[in-house]
Amino acid sequence: MSKIFWYVFGKFSRNFLLCMATVLTIYLVVDFFEKLRKFLKYDADLSLVLTFFVFRIPEIAFLLAPLGALMASILTVGGLNRTREITAMRSSGLSFYQIAVPFFSFGLLVSVMSFSLTAVFIPLANLKANYVESVLIKKKPEALLSTPDRLWLRVGQTQLLQIDSVGEDGRQMAGVHQYTLSEPFRLSGVLDAEQGAFSQGEWVMRNVIQRQVLGDGRVEITQQPQSILSLPLLPEDFQNWLSQSPKHMTLYRLNEYIERIKNDGHNSQRYVADYWARVSFSMVPLVMTLLGVSVSLRGSGLRTVGAAKGVGQTLAIGFLFWAVHSVGIVLGQNGAVMPIVGSWIATVMFFMVGVNLFLRLK
Repeated sequence: MSKIFWYVFGKFSRNFLLCMATVLTIYLVVDFFEKLRKFLKYDADLSLVLTFFVFRIPEIAFLLAPLGALMASILTVGGLNRTREITAMRSSGLSFYQIAVPFFSFGLLVSVMSFSLTAVFIPLANLKANYVESVLIKKKPEALLSTPDRLWLRVGQTQLLQIDSVGEDGRQMAGVHQYTLSEPFRLSGVLDAEQGAFSQGEWVMRNVIQRQVLGDGRVEITQQPQSILSLPLLPEDFQNWLSQSPKHMTLYRLNEYIERIKNDGHNSQRYVADYWARVSFSMVPLVMTLLGVSVSLRGSGLRTVGAAKGVGQTLAIGFLFWAVHSVGIVLGQNGAVMPIVGSWIATVMFFMVGVNLFLRLK
């Protein structure tokens, strides 16, 4: 039995890696050409563009792992059927459960790896990808400190920008302070503005006080009712900095953030739904393996395996899963159902379908 286990396990793992390499390559090529034109506008170096996509691989692999498991289970069972190896195993007294154990073992291994990715590695890789895209490619300043009530930015090599607060739409500022530094790290100028607003593609500062430090140490002060602040940022940049994105947080940090906003009396449904969606989706490779094996084994022992029918049924189930999973998350985020229920409903539902199909094998 151990030799058969490792034989089937090896065939399934090789097919899975082949399927993952195929779908991952197709996805990356399409995404590369889709984003290439946007990156070329910033005269981005090719090495930076490739670095960006390298950091995107963990999340893409996580999203495509269920499809890879589904395709690999179909190909592996189909190949064993064509060579009559499943018939030989059944003739030797092996049950469908014993034949399927290698599939389920590898599917469980992929799910554990997926959980590790979404719990730790994907958020860290997303932060790196975001840094490469925003700072290195688009040449936007890096946020040194970003909280809902204070934002520090480095603008170029000689300026620091501190903003007391930013509106939810990212178009309004209050308490803008720009510090200009000269070598060796000497303060040469300070600009204070009571308010700022994004209008016609420019940042317009109001009630501006500008202090210029002269060479002899004296400070020259000028006041203006309005001034244009040269800032290579758009309102959506501030929205991204000031909104906590679950995809940039590890599961441990996300759980802490959920507890904090609950204690502050804020609505946490969106974050709870995202937390459980990441946990539940990591189990989907095992579910898809169960579905693929169950549907494909229904044709075993026949002269015609019916692979096309099996592929059609399995792909239909796969697309249906995506639809149910997406709807469940939206319902959980909006409070129509409990967030944990909305996030797990598709995974549990299709797991039960897979178990039912498997138990009905004859």
